[in-house]
Amino acid sequence: MNKSSDNANAEFDYSISIIGCGGIGSWLLHGLVRPLNRLAQVKDIKVEIRIYDSDMVEDRNLHHQCFTPENLGIHKVLAVFEELQQFNNDYMRIVPCAWDVRTESDLSYSDIAIVAVDSTPARRLVIESSKANSWAICTCAGDSFLFVDQTASRQAIDLVTSPGQAPASCQIPGAISSGRIEAGHLAVAVVAQTWILHSLRELLGEEGSMRPKPRADSVILGTLGSVVDTKLTEVGAGE
Repeated sequence: MNKSSDNANAEFDYSISIIGCGGIGSWLLHGLVRPLNRLAQVKDIKVEIRIYDSDMVEDRNLHHQCFTPENLGIHKVLAVFEELQQFNNDYMRIVPCAWDVRTESDLSYSDIAIVAVDSTPARRLVIESSKANSWAICTCAGDSFLFVDQTASRQAIDLVTSPGQAPASCQIPGAISSGRIEAGHLAVAVVAQTWILHSLRELLGEEGSMRPKPRADSVILGTLGSVVDTKLTEVGAGE
């Protein structure tokens, strides 16, 4: 679990970073490794997934994150790794990184990076870093979520990266204690999973691949609004 150099994944064709292994990241990883493993086999490519998070599993995490009582007291990235490491093979490798992403040295180069942690510094670092070729940010509250990537409007990106934001749970205050747990974290994990897979398919030159669009969404109310940068959309339409 030592911090690795930028060339640590040089033997792999593609690298994926998932920053955050909590309410969003833990479910994202469980939904990603199986189809990604199959895609890598079919395309005969080698893919590395690096998981970053310094947190350990606590009792309060068991109600909505993808952990079990056996995981209590161990690093979240190790808990996920231990459950999924049997999918490690010649085509795909999962690497647990039990530290937070705060500086450039914390992060290895990624063709695809997902920020699934409520940390403004981590979000800002990834979108500004030369080590993240393509990135997306997931955030949620209750049954609602916001998903942005490089095609999102500046206003949407600023919303999730503005300095001074305090960390917040994906559950609204009182939801866990009252048993009223919502599923916005699960919904955005599905969007992120699809975005990763289609991003990789695009890198492989596959025709017809379409990444999920940036948007605000609610499990109950449906799509709340698009946050796509219209200027980028117009440019793309004219090419």
